[in-house]
Amino acid sequence: MKTKLYALLALQIGAGILYGCGAGTEESTDTSTNSQLVINEIVADASDGGNDWIELYVKEGSVDLSNFSITDDKDGREPQALPSVTLNAGEFIVIYAIDEADAATTDGYFVTFKLGSDDAVALYENNVQVDLLDWQEGEASEGYSFGLFADGTGTAQTLSPTPGAANIELGESALAPTDLILNNDAELRINEIVAKDSDGGFDWIELYVTGSGTINLADYTIADEDRILSSLPDVTLSQGEFYRIYATTDTVEYATTVAFKLSSSDVVSLYQGDDLIDQLEWKKGQALIGTSYGRYPDGSDATHILIPTAEAGNSLAYHTGLIITEVVANAANDGMDWFELYNNSADSISLSDYQVIDESDDIDPIDLPDVELLAGEYFVIYATDTDPGDYFVPFGLGNNDELSLLKDDETVDYLSWDASDVPEGYSFGLNLDETGSGYGWEQDTLVPSQGADNIAVVAFDSAVVRDLYINITTDNWQSILSDPEAEEYHETAISFNGATLDSVAIRTKGGSSLRSVAQSTSDRYSFKIDINEYVDGQKFFGLKKFTLQNSFNDPSYMREVFAYDLLKEMGVATPQHAFVNVYVNDELFGLYLMVEAIDGEFLENNFSNANGDLYKPDGVGSDLVWLSSNIESYSDINLQTNEDTTDNGAFLNFVAELDSGSTDVIDVDGLLRYMSVSVALSNLDSYHGALAHNYYIYEQDDVFSLLPWDFNESFGSFNMGCRTDIRELYIDEPTDGPMSEKPLINNVFSQQANLDVYHGYLWQLIEGPLEPTTFANRVEEIADLIRPHVENDPTAFYSASQFEQNLNSTVSRFYGLTSFINYRVANIRQQLEGDIPSSGTGRGFCG
Repeated sequence: MKTKLYALLALQIGAGILYGCGAGTEESTDTSTNSQLVINEIVADASDGGNDWIELYVKEGSVDLSNFSITDDKDGREPQALPSVTLNAGEFIVIYAIDEADAATTDGYFVTFKLGSDDAVALYENNVQVDLLDWQEGEASEGYSFGLFADGTGTAQTLSPTPGAANIELGESALAPTDLILNNDAELRINEIVAKDSDGGFDWIELYVTGSGTINLADYTIADEDRILSSLPDVTLSQGEFYRIYATTDTVEYATTVAFKLSSSDVVSLYQGDDLIDQLEWKKGQALIGTSYGRYPDGSDATHILIPTAEAGNSLAYHTGLIITEVVANAANDGMDWFELYNNSADSISLSDYQVIDESDDIDPIDLPDVELLAGEYFVIYATDTDPGDYFVPFGLGNNDELSLLKDDETVDYLSWDASDVPEGYSFGLNLDETGSGYGWEQDTLVPSQGADNIAVVAFDSAVVRDLYINITTDNWQSILSDPEAEEYHETAISFNGATLDSVAIRTKGGSSLRSVAQSTSDRYSFKIDINEYVDGQKFFGLKKFTLQNSFNDPSYMREVFAYDLLKEMGVATPQHAFVNVYVNDELFGLYLMVEAIDGEFLENNFSNANGDLYKPDGVGSDLVWLSSNIESYSDINLQTNEDTTDNGAFLNFVAELDSGSTDVIDVDGLLRYMSVSVALSNLDSYHGALAHNYYIYEQDDVFSLLPWDFNESFGSFNMGCRTDIRELYIDEPTDGPMSEKPLINNVFSQQANLDVYHGYLWQLIEGPLEPTTFANRVEEIADLIRPHVENDPTAFYSASQFEQNLNSTVSRFYGLTSFINYRVANIRQQLEGDIPSSGTGRGFCG
């Protein structure tokens, strides 16, 4: 790896030496290293959107940095050399940790890797490790550093950032705690904030009472991201009441205030005693002038950009006026950068009333031209230092950058992006909805569409088979193959859709399928790709994670495709998916199904409230049977979101309510739609099967939805312990084991009104997409698409002839697709018409 380290501007040896702190050479007994040079402090998430950094400190003597190198905690990362600079005792040097793409525009010493929220930095002297600074999730959060107190020798801890100066210990007695959990049943919530009042007034915070009783604000304290606690007044509120607090250091006689202001990017936390009971966080661009940010509906978990409505019900805001819709920061063929404006109003707009500023460049705002932009019109401006003969601004757009639109010196629109958002030849911007209204449009990587409607890049296209390239070192690849069941991440690069991304993580995935392949002679594993494991916030065409499914136990390659397509057709939130040819180091490895991960990005794309708790149960607790009020009893429910904030109260309430027979905590209609597909396909490799796994549950304001995952053994392929013909699975008792042991289904199916709706969905399936002729045509359509790729698949579990055979008839124990559907549809029809039983004695179908 080529190393790059440039001189830090603040480190001027001739003008005043180096950030001297006068700490001298005194050592503490806490020291964990005998090295003269130590890693003294790091910032892994700068609050101002700046770069990560690493600070080194000389404890004693004189040190020539050229004898040292440094790296972070990543397998296979080559240490990067330090510059030829001599430091003396008590002196510091600060080194930025950046993406390699930003090297050309970064002043100062730097290394071309970034720091993660759970990471470590190692220091080497003449290739021998002499120091290590290791931090865990939450110890180096936004706005804080992590390092030694006192300098060079003390205990590693969370600190206030002091680059190039003596470390400062946090005054914990005056600060809000960071390690407490949110209370799921909070009766008081932070409902709305204004961080920039349109009339030049004070910032404000609105509280809202959700509980049924009265609350006294004096029992609570509040803080922003600086964690300075402020008391609340002795005021009693009742259910449904609002209360506004101004956030200002000024004295306001007529209102309650807290002695801090709100930033464009900030967080407000509410405490009751020592408990963190609520938190509202927003990013730059979500609380611009003229808007607020908060909960909609009032008191819920769902957060949106709002119209300011102090002490009244919240209302969604609409993205109107002049807006930034698209940027190109990495044009193909060395073309010019540009950005696009759009008049999303009913009136014409004079561009000369506005300015733009590139936040990463140290320049003044640039006036826009004297042009009248009519309603619904676009306007393109080039960003270049060279006059292109058209409208332009004299700056370029960087790979990690942000562009602000100003009017009357106030930011009225804002767009920011990372390098992974703007691969060469693509643009980035707003994925406008059909109505042209709404705030918080999805921001996506786009196909450049200068002066026209934006076109989102489609990562998953079911009509084509694309190529996905994995470029990985031989050592990393062999490490994966030599111990696949370890499921450990290794670094790789991937290329897809003409774009390449480095520093991506790959590992094997699976349960019994992984063990089966590992015990065979095949290396055809399923894989999980994590885009932002190493680079926080990195995305790839809008994805942070996806999987590559290997078609284990599926000679047809299609079982999972059909299941997901049917679930989507039935209105269930379902992962996107598409076939890809996977190449490893330019050699064809196999035909895989690329599947969107169910994660935070999935939730944002499918739910108006993406702030809930997401679980992927698999083991103890996955049957959702009540065990105890201690979350530790449910050891295998596998929380996927809000790991640092939730108290799992919603889940505990969920299983308690299920135990009582309630359906109030269940998205009943979503469950019925899910079950109609899973039962129609005799899929017992799910919640209602023996293992009660391969599903997610997602909570929105205490109500849980069942989400699908891993349907490769649908179409009756999974019959663990079930000796009865699984094609005859009961539609009203579709469990392997007693219905009572699957309370999520039992509670819903015990009500005839729910069964009636569910039966309607089954009729919709068997007379629609599963009608035998319609289904057979779809089988042949997919077969035509993938047939040549199946024939060329070098690692396939089954032959091309077995693929052809399994389209219609049984291969090994796997039913043919059309023969299964013909049998199953006839069986479901008989059950629905009452000709044969649709349920048993409560012991489940297999019992």
